[in-house]
Amino acid sequence: MDLGLAGKVALVTGSSRGIGAGTCEVFAREGADVVINYSSSRQRAEELARRLSDTYGVRAIVVGADMSREEDIVSLFRTAIDELGGVDILINNASVLNDANGPIEDFSVEKFRGAEIGSIESEMVACREFVRHCKAEHKPGHVVNILTKSIFWTGSHNNLAYVTVKGANASFTRGLAHDVARDGIHVNAVVPGYVRNDRTEVDSDRYQRAIQHIPMGRFAEPEEIGNCITFLCSEKAIQCNGAILDCSGSTLIGD
Repeated sequence: MDLGLAGKVALVTGSSRGIGAGTCEVFAREGADVVINYSSSRQRAEELARRLSDTYGVRAIVVGADMSREEDIVSLFRTAIDELGGVDILINNASVLNDANGPIEDFSVEKFRGAEIGSIESEMVACREFVRHCKAEHKPGHVVNILTKSIFWTGSHNNLAYVTVKGANASFTRGLAHDVARDGIHVNAVVPGYVRNDRTEVDSDRYQRAIQHIPMGRFAEPEEIGNCITFLCSEKAIQCNGAILDCSGSTLIGD
């Protein structure tokens, strides 16, 4: 299926690895130019950009930014617009929690605020810059926010800050979708379940325990989540706005 994304520019935060990198792969396969954002893994991001450009013939640029810093996010958009002529799609994948999890009796206000800044505030700033750009150019746009199954179900403990801020991201998604719908800007979210990455150890006890909660019997590949994300950014999904798409491999349904 041709999603009609050729020539579009997709900015994917936190995209040097995992779901972010897999999403860049799918966008490039669809003919979209990509902005690959990293915080510390510059070499990994540059290798991905070269491979996508060589394989798919798209433009792929690498921009470093700490997504917990407002000035970095503003600079990220400025660079993307200057080098690629604009941004049509924003994927909010980065989440900077700064080790904010643990038992609540050990929490400090500063620690909890750090999680808020690294997730809720960074998403707000990125969306603000994107909406400003779209309105200034009088053009439509697509935003997809990456949530987590843990806001609906979790098998782990002491991740209260993560669950809380991601729950806020879900509410933010629906609220923003309502506010900017008349401007032609679509805002949706996806809820991945267990997703394989370069740190997944299939022989570990943790992996084997997780598998027991996945009726489909395996972790998702990053590109499989990317397929769901790119679909939401296409005209094929024009009636999806404020949607929260379950991409958990039926984990949320139960085993």
